[in-house]
Amino acid sequence: MAEIHHPEYIAIGKFVRTRGTRGHLLAVPYSELPDRFLSLSTVYVETPLGMHGFVIEEVQIRPQGSVIKLKGVDTREAAAELVPCELWVPREQQIALPEDTYFIHDLIGLSVYDVEQGYVGELVEVIQNTGNDVYVVQEGAREVLIPAVGEFIKEVNLSERKMVVRLIEGMREEDAD
Repeated sequence: MAEIHHPEYIAIGKFVRTRGTRGHLLAVPYSELPDRFLSLSTVYVETPLGMHGFVIEEVQIRPQGSVIKLKGVDTREAAAELVPCELWVPREQQIALPEDTYFIHDLIGLSVYDVEQGYVGELVEVIQNTGNDVYVVQEGAREVLIPAVGEFIKEVNLSERKMVVRLIEGMREEDAD
């Protein structure tokens, strides 16, 4: 699905499959907060016809994600039309995060600088792994993969749209030559 930009909303998860025959959907959150959906009464879903608000009737937390029942989505077929749509909330409903923790959508587009070598590129993607995330930084055709750990990430300044990192030998493609 193409990336959609709605500055007034933030994506908080994605429907990954239907569950049962009465319109339930399995959603996975984009944060490490499995109960993120419990506090919501309404969620917005981007469909080919635009952004639509749905009242949440029920949320069940499961190990593989949250099972959500939306008002007006009462059959497996109706639920299937929302897979693999993202779930959005108004930006003002964005939850507070612990220090040195960031929303992926806030990191995308940051200019990345190495403490010694200067400009590295733009952060274009975050690969989510079980151990730690990996930041994909691109400059032209070059790509640098940076583990999102304190050893490499020295500063994140969202207001200046800047990240400072410490790269080690071999992280840049020209280092490998």
